[in-house]
Amino acid sequence: MQTSPFQARALTKIDAQAAAAIHAASFDTPWTAETLAGHITRDLCLGLYSGAALLGFAVLSVAADQSDIITIAMTPDQRGKGLGRQLLGAVHTAAKAKGAAVIFLEVAVDNAPANALYKSSGYVPIGTRPAYYKRAHGRVAAATYRKDL
Repeated sequence: MQTSPFQARALTKIDAQAAAAIHAASFDTPWTAETLAGHITRDLCLGLYSGAALLGFAVLSVAADQSDIITIAMTPDQRGKGLGRQLLGAVHTAAKAKGAAVIFLEVAVDNAPANALYKSSGYVPIGTRPAYYKRAHGRVAAATYRKDL
């Protein structure tokens, strides 16, 4: 079995600036490095690395037996290569290790690649949040998903 050259590990505050750049390249309303540093302090934050280079990251909260993916993003040049799936797998493993039995997330309904990834990873759509995301051209609904871990 071939091992991946990529490693998932916890983000540290040193990663906040790189994570903010990835978030800015991924979302219309980017988070600052300070915002990400706060999440790193209080939430479960995982990065996918190639050596020292941060390729993507996820922020999730875990409370009792439930977990929520707050955000997940990959650098634009790494999208479509299966790395998001690898990062999502690491998120599932970390959430289970913290005692979560179920995980939830929201994703923009017009983000076809992300919706396809979640569905193919066993997430089940459970609802919609109208006008959830603010965009330059208006607001977009979010699909809400659930996965039993």
